[in-house]
Amino acid sequence: MIKSSSLLLRVSVVLLLLSGISRALEPAPAAAVSSAAYSTSMELLSAPTLDAALDRASSPDPAASAAPAPGTVICGITHLGRCILDLGQDDRGIFTSPARLRRKDLRWILPVGAALGLALAYDADAQQSLSVNTSRQNTADNISNFGSFYATGAEGAAIYFTGLAIRNPKLAETGRLGAEAVIDSGTVTLLIKMASNRHRPLQGNGQGSFWADGLQHWQWDSSFPSDHATATMSLARIIAGEYPRWYVQTAAYGFAEGISLSRVLAKQHFPSDVILGQTIGFLTGSYLLHHRALYAGHRNALARLIDQVHPVLSPTTRTLGAGIDIAFGQ
Repeated sequence: MIKSSSLLLRVSVVLLLLSGISRALEPAPAAAVSSAAYSTSMELLSAPTLDAALDRASSPDPAASAAPAPGTVICGITHLGRCILDLGQDDRGIFTSPARLRRKDLRWILPVGAALGLALAYDADAQQSLSVNTSRQNTADNISNFGSFYATGAEGAAIYFTGLAIRNPKLAETGRLGAEAVIDSGTVTLLIKMASNRHRPLQGNGQGSFWADGLQHWQWDSSFPSDHATATMSLARIIAGEYPRWYVQTAAYGFAEGISLSRVLAKQHFPSDVILGQTIGFLTGSYLLHHRALYAGHRNALARLIDQVHPVLSPTTRTLGAGIDIAFGQ
């Protein structure tokens, strides 16, 4: 009975914080995203590109008007002070948002809470069902290195600098917000790790106990939640939100899921660690898309053309290939 009560209390506290992040996802007032709030350190990106040429050859896209007005300031390599301010505003919005909960938040709190509670109850059984296999664990651990906090931050930075190099403000924004999401979600994850102080699967009795060694044995990098799952999902959410195409989303979320699975197979985390980490990452990425993104969803002519291509699979006729939809009169 005591164990069940403790489990319910932990789930409730975590969900309170997550629901706060979700509340922060509501679109900011127009004034909050006005030209006075952001900036274009991206005037370098105004040179003609293939994207611009394709856009001129196609019908105008309303999303193109989202570009920041001249003279405003956005986070970037030339405006690091703005980046620090943005991170501070993100954290303030995330950590104060539990006070703004509404009944409609139950539509996602309940299923996430159920999944998290079920995972916590069967974490130890799930890990014990994985036989000890040093080769598999080492391979999974090596794969998961691509999804660490530092690796995903570097991946976001690489996307940002690539966007600058090819003068693509949308790609630069994707990388910038991706790195910002990794940092923001990492802050939430670190605080929960410090508060939970949970054993990893190969520590102690393998049960994933919380504060099993008392206050005398504290570790800042405890098992709950998984920072790899958090970082990769936050970056994937930004990429998928900026480029909402099925092939981009499949690659982005597939990468995040693969890293999360590798952490369980490497016996570094329990399933509940991964579930919570992915939830934090997804909500944080969504927060930034709502409050920071200027180019999310904007498509040029080439992207629209690619979107018209779709896979064709018919077991009845044994057909496997691709098709293209061509709309006339639009």
